[in-house]
Amino acid sequence: MVQKKRLNKNLLQEAHSFMLLIPKIFRDSICEECGWSEATFYRRAKNPAGFSNAESEKIIEVITLVLKKSIAKAQRTFRP
Repeated sequence: MVQKKRLNKNLLQEAHSFMLLIPKIFRDSICEECGWSEATFYRRAKNPAGFSNAESEKIIEVITLVLKKSIAKAQRTFRP
């Protein structure tokens, strides 16, 4: 079996960099799905007021999708 060659030999550094991308992917996905700007995202994240049922469902849907895609990519990238 041929192993994938890694550009960076430091697995921990690669994994850390990968994990740091997940919040950005989540934020960008929420902004796209809800039609929000980045500023609106952060304002809504800090606001103690709740979300509509539709917004709550969309946020949960995006969380689930981002995590599933991230797990699948991590398995392809980091498993020998």
